[in-house]
This record gives sequence, structure tokens and C-alpha cells, in this order.
Amino acid sequence: MGRSIQRLHHNPPTNWNSDVVVTHADGGILSILMAWIRGKKDFIQKVKEKPDLIHVHTATRASWYRKRKIIQIARSKGIPIIVHLHSGAFDKFGKGWIGKDLSRILTLDGVYPVVLSEHWKIWLESIISKKVKVVPNPFRRGLRPISPENRDINMLLMVGRPSPIKGHVLAINAVQQLREEGYDIRLHLAGTSQQDLHPKLRIKNGTIAEGWVEDKELDNLMNKAGFLLMPSEHEGMPLSLLDALASGLPAIVSSACSSFINHGGVVVHERTVQAWKMKIKQQINDNEGWKEMSKNSSKDVEGLDSESDTKRWGIIYNEIFEVNSMN
Repeated sequence: MGRSIQRLHHNPPTNWNSDVVVTHADGGILSILMAWIRGKKDFIQKVKEKPDLIHVHTATRASWYRKRKIIQIARSKGIPIIVHLHSGAFDKFGKGWIGKDLSRILTLDGVYPVVLSEHWKIWLESIISKKVKVVPNPFRRGLRPISPENRDINMLLMVGRPSPIKGHVLAINAVQQLREEGYDIRLHLAGTSQQDLHPKLRIKNGTIAEGWVEDKELDNLMNKAGFLLMPSEHEGMPLSLLDALASGLPAIVSSACSSFINHGGVVVHERTVQAWKMKIKQQINDNEGWKEMSKNSSKDVEGLDSESDTKRWGIIYNEIFEVNSMN
């Protein structure tokens, strides 16, 4: 979600400019609390400048509880606000009284909900009496497909924070079992450090925890790797997957990501070590199939370039501005 915010911030629609208020920080409870206190204070100051529009990005759980307060502050000042739902688990989160609260907030006048796909539009419109816009995430500007001849089919890559829902334990154990069977494969973890892993996982041979990496370093990893692994329990619209496909990097993904895969990868429908081990083995033994996926993966992200994304947001921003200018 943070990368989505930064990409739009650095490439705003024509005739718009933006500023960013951060309300979250990685780390312990104290770091998170202090970030929220600072973020809320900064936001209240920004509201005094009377912006034309506020664009809120939110996931579930604590993210939603922080952002609902932001929404209420903005609406108390009469400022229109886009509520951009990123998480792939809002259907599970939005049950019972939470669902009623979510519906109440999103149906406030001047609140414009936006989701990542038609699936989430259908779900959200079933619980709120309002039309919902769909704006898919884009892949990163400047990416181009890299030939499979320049890739290493035995180099696997995972990108993401060390959250249980991302499936790091599953991927590491599947790779370790394949190495014990004699496969010379390596798993690189971008966005995860050794300290983020359970002590038993830190000593696994063939697992390289890269820690946080900048875009240039991430590009180097994506341009060398043979497969992106994404065994997530749930996802919204993962930028790392879109970037990989745009780069010609085939992906092995869980069912949570199946809607993004057509030409450029395969889906593992079970989130078990055995299922993932077998699928990885099958793919690295199919060199011709791998080359074909690499050459065609960019077809899966056609229309999701950053220029098209900026135009989509420009249309929405301008529509909201015009409607609220007449009120």
C-alpha cells in the first residue's frame, strides 16, 4: 500500500499536485502509536489549508480504525474524500458490527469508495447503498520485459514484509525440502531480513534474506530471478506481482492471486509445503514452458502501466472536484 501511495504521489494527474501524511510505521506498538499521533497532528494541519480533495488509502484492522478517524475529520470540514480500499481481506474483516460501521462511514455524503477490482466492487456494493469505482494498481514506471536467456531458473524471489499471511515459512520449507532432494535452488527474500525470521528459519541453506531493498536493487533481483513466489493467504492487488509480470518474471502464486495470472505463471491451490514443493519442482523442470511464460507474462498487465493509471485517477479527481464545486 505504501508503494501505491508513493507512486501516485510522484506521478499525480494533470493539473493536480499532492502531499502525503503518513500514519503508520513498522516496528513495535510504541513506534506505531507515535506515528499515528504525529500523522493525525499533521493531517489536522493540512486540513486547515483546505485541500480540494483527500485521498485515503486503507487496509483492514488497525489501518481502518486509524483511517475512519481521518475520514470523519475531513467530512466535518466539508472536504470530499476518496476511500481507497487495498486489503484482500475486507470481506472477512467487514462482518457483524464492523461491517455496519464500514457501511455507515462509506455511505457518508462526500465519501467516494474505490476498490482494486470488479470482485471487490461487487462485494462492497452489496453492503453499501452507493456506486463504487474500480481503479486497479499499476506496475512501476519504466519496467520492461527481460529475456529468459538472462535469467536463472533456479533463483526464486519473494517480495514483501515478514507477515504470516505472506507465506514465508511455507516457501522457505518447500525450498529447503527441494534442496535436500538435490535441487540447486535459492530463495531470495526482498523486504525481509534475517532478524525478521524465526530462529529456526534463519539457518536454512539456500535462503537469502535481503532485508529492505530500494527499487534499483529490487529490479536487479527481478531481472535475474527465474520465478516470483507469492504463497499469500490473501492479497489486494500486489504491486510486486504486477512488477514481476511486467518485467518478464513468471510467478507461482496462491489462489489469492489467481485473478492476476493468465499467461505469466501458475496457481497453487493448496497452501501446504508439499503442494508448493511439487509445483516448484514441476516448473523448474519445464524449461520450455518457463521460457514461454517469461516471454508472455507482460500480457497479463496490459493497460496497467503508470500512464494509464494517472489518467484514470485524473478522471475521478476531476469528477469529484466538479461535483463538489457545484455544492
